[in-house]
Amino acid sequence: MKRMKKLAALLLSAAMLVSTAACSTDKSWCAKDDSLTVPIGSYVYDLYAAYYSASNKVSDTTKDVLEQKIDDKDAKTWIRETALNSVKSIFVINQKMKDLNLTLTDDETAAVKTNTDTFWNSYGSTLENFGIAKSSYTLAAAEYGTKYQKVFEATYGKDGTKAVADDELKSFFEKNYTDFSYVMCKLYKTDSSGNYSASFSDEEKKKAKQEFDGYAAKINAGTMTLQQAADAYKSVDSTISVQSQTANLSNYAQAEDLKTLLDGMKAGETKTAEISDGYLYVLATKNDISKKTEEEMKTDSGRNSLLGDYKGQEFSEEISKEADAVKGITLNDDAMNSYDPSMFKADTE
Repeated sequence: MKRMKKLAALLLSAAMLVSTAACSTDKSWCAKDDSLTVPIGSYVYDLYAAYYSASNKVSDTTKDVLEQKIDDKDAKTWIRETALNSVKSIFVINQKMKDLNLTLTDDETAAVKTNTDTFWNSYGSTLENFGIAKSSYTLAAAEYGTKYQKVFEATYGKDGTKAVADDELKSFFEKNYTDFSYVMCKLYKTDSSGNYSASFSDEEKKKAKQEFDGYAAKINAGTMTLQQAADAYKSVDSTISVQSQTANLSNYAQAEDLKTLLDGMKAGETKTAEISDGYLYVLATKNDISKKTEEEMKTDSGRNSLLGDYKGQEFSEEISKEADAVKGITLNDDAMNSYDPSMFKADTE
């Protein structure tokens, strides 16, 4: 009888060990707290997103991303830390939703589903190859993004906890944005399909520049309009047209030469310049930005877009910092460490 009891105790003990081991090696989730369990697929998606972000940050895009450094860290470490921060940010945003008494409306929930479906139709098969389920993508991206924007607006919006006054937003807009109209001529030849075929000769470039410089002089003298200049050049390029834009050019690194031109201009002035590494010649008129202020801020979407430009980086850094320090969550390190950023290498190649 004693032997039977001893055997039963040993079997029970073994069963408990098996149960504990199974629990500790459960790789279906990556992080959890009392109210949410984030599936491992959400971490893999964030790892995937971090890998692509890293590929845009490395100093040499011709070399293997994982053999380089980002922010003085080896790329693999940076990618892992960025992905983990993204996972933790889910908990931070969820907590802020609770603290601010926010919930997604029916329309917002429907939009999350629609956005997920649209994205999944294009990229779902790729993500599934990495073990990322549609529901994991929804949690990490579509739903998170909607909640993130809602918390942002509840923070910096008109009635937010750190509300930005109209005068402050107006000042940011008029100081940082540029309103301009322009026409561009190509300094190269195209084939019948409109694709590049050959560069202009020096003589052809000189002729195009003289034409545009002449237009600029007439526009500044008040004897020609930008539209008339475009119409006059149609005999050379039938596709030319007047374009208008209101933008914060500091957000567009590829427009540095255009930004330099516009920064040196006064409202109402027209100038020309060679841009895009000599492939284009632009004729630009700088407009009075203050005339665009009311139009930019009169709609919620326009104001929120401007708020995003003004406070977006500040908010992002705040969420990231809070995520690094977040408490009360359990991390499944074994599950997360079982995925290596190198798994995405073939996809980029």
